[in-house]
Amino acid sequence: MKSIGTKTLHTERLILRRFCETDAEAMFDNWASRSENLTYVTWNPHLNVEQTRNAIGNWVASYDNPYYYKWAICLKENLNSVIGDISLVSVDEENSSCEIGYILGMDYWGRGLMTEALKAVLSYCLDEIGFEEVNACYASLNPVSGRVMEKAGMTFGKRIPNAVERKGYIADKIYYQIKK
Repeated sequence: MKSIGTKTLHTERLILRRFCETDAEAMFDNWASRSENLTYVTWNPHLNVEQTRNAIGNWVASYDNPYYYKWAICLKENLNSVIGDISLVSVDEENSSCEIGYILGMDYWGRGLMTEALKAVLSYCLDEIGFEEVNACYASLNPVSGRVMEKAGMTFGKRIPNAVERKGYIADKIYYQIKK
């Protein structure tokens, strides 16, 4: 495995790039402040753009670490407006594996954009970094996320019953994977 950090990735319609502090307002507006967009994530909506700016500041400071992987998802037609993010939420060097997490602003759902972003990051993880296995998981109440994983080439790994308990619901945690 190589520790190469977050490099810019290009797809047909997207550019995945490092976050910058000027992304705070777009992130706040597109997903960070919208509770209906955050049902299945572990964190709560941001109360103000300053909270978003602080989160991005921490991410920007982390880019110096070559083991840190977090991308802002932008449409090629508007690089100054982030519409989501995708990142490696855990890395297991011993087993040469990692786990990906992602979120997309709900105004951009249903267009295949997250599948496109996930395919690019999967390729980066397997072909550039050299992971042997990449995983992702979702709460069973959010099957659309599972379809994104399937469309990106991942296959079902396992289901852990009642493993997600947050925001007033209990759900199964479903893992998908792809191997080199």
